[in-house]
This record gives sequence, C-alpha cells and structure tokens, in this order.
Amino acid sequence: MAVVIGTRNSFELVDGAGAEDVALGAGLRPGPRVLRRFDVHDKDNRRPSTRPRPLAVRPTAPEPIACEVRPRRHPAVQFAGYATAAALFAALLSLLFLYSSGATTVPERTNVVHVQVGESLWDVAERSAPASDPDAVVARIRELNSLPGSDVVPGQALVVPHGT
Repeated sequence: MAVVIGTRNSFELVDGAGAEDVALGAGLRPGPRVLRRFDVHDKDNRRPSTRPRPLAVRPTAPEPIACEVRPRRHPAVQFAGYATAAALFAALLSLLFLYSSGATTVPERTNVVHVQVGESLWDVAERSAPASDPDAVVARIRELNSLPGSDVVPGQALVVPHGT
C-alpha cells in the first residue's frame, strides 16, 4: 500500500515494504521505500510543485449596474408644483372645516317672518339662519317664496329656513 508522507521540505509517496518484498542479497535501506519525491518550492503553501499555483484573487466591489437616471426638473417648475399642491391641500382643508361646522347647510325647518324696515333679503337670511351660509339661505328663501329678484318691502311675510 502506498502512502503520502509530508516532511518539512517535501512530500514523499512511500510504500511500506515488508520482508516478503525484499530480495535476498539486495541492499535495502531500513524503513519505508520512497516511490516518488515531490519538492516543495512554496514552503508556506506546502503544495507539490507539479500542481499549478492558485491565483490570488482579490475581492473587488461589484460593478455598479447602470440604471436609468430620471432627469431633474427645473427648480421653478418644482416650486410651482409644490405651491399648487399646498394651495389644493389648503382648499380641501377649508372645505372640510366648512362641512364639519355645518355652515354650508341650510336648515330644513321653516318659519314665517316679516321683513323689518330697512332690511334686505340678505339681512333676513342672516337673522333667520345665523349659523348657515347667507348666500345659500338667500337662494333657499327665493325658492320657497318664488321671488323673481331680491327686492322685499317692509312688512312682507316670507317663509324662511329657521336655524339656531
């Protein structure tokens, strides 16, 4: 049986020769018989000289993948976009406030009131539904009373939305 033995300077392929393998009268060195010797040139690596030397590969950063770069917009265009978005947000916020406060709704209940001296339809609307939008209340009063315009006379009876 052949065995590889590593020594300080080389590797040796040896055969454990026994007494049956030795011919009479032949001089034989005691111990295993060396079949082949491999000299080591690189003592730190301890590899046979017939084996190719490994290449030193340094780890490198991967190549950056080319990706599409989005063109940047002009700062004035960006500012205009942000200003438009802010104005739209403010308008939506104010509409939400008006809706939640109930100022846009006209009361459903009605009441009969008489126009006072020096009052206009606008003044009657503010007096009858103070928590509502006066424009909407004026439109509702004109609809309820079938008024062609906004002219009223003192003492005239009007059906108006009644809100508190």
